[in-house]
Amino acid sequence: MAPLYALSLRTPRLELRLPARDELVELREVARGGIHPPEFMPFAVAWTDEPYSEGWVVDYMEARLAAWRPDDWRLALGVWSDGGLMGVQDLAATDFATTRRVSTGSWLGARFQGRGYGTEMRAAVLELAFRGLDAQVAASGAIDGNDASRRVSEKLGYRDVGRSEVAPRGIPVGHTDFELRRDDWRSPVAVEIEGLAPTLPLFGIEVRSP
Repeated sequence: MAPLYALSLRTPRLELRLPARDELVELREVARGGIHPPEFMPFAVAWTDEPYSEGWVVDYMEARLAAWRPDDWRLALGVWSDGGLMGVQDLAATDFATTRRVSTGSWLGARFQGRGYGTEMRAAVLELAFRGLDAQVAASGAIDGNDASRRVSEKLGYRDVGRSEVAPRGIPVGHTDFELRRDDWRSPVAVEIEGLAPTLPLFGIEVRSP
């Protein structure tokens, strides 16, 4: 997994990369500071309802990396602005070499919300997906009431492709499904991608010798 730690994405305001162990501890403290109002769960999995522990957030992030396979991966990148760690933007796929389909998810500490970071960080991983990895489709979604997530998808050109249900707290909640196709993608910000070439086999992409 070492090559993944050299992969980085930069936008005008943000840097996205894998956090080191001590930075995962810092990330846990960002999450502990609050992500959403307690009465509203914006995630399909209610991970923020779990009892806080020393391993909270840290164990999950490390487990996802340890479980990485070229045909089943989730790249969970830390998001920094002006040197400060703010949250996570992930990009995931199953059987990517065949489907060329990815999905995204993210969270930001509450004090960093409302500044346009959500749009910029998702644009960064969409550039990685479409320009760097040659993805064809990116999927996302928004639980009913998560207007911020819906606005990000609409702003970036996703199309509403249907409805589904999730039950993060055991009660079904409506969910809007979004898709963005490569031909419709236009990044609203410049994105610099560094360290990608050595990671391509880890994403299930065959690299042929010249």
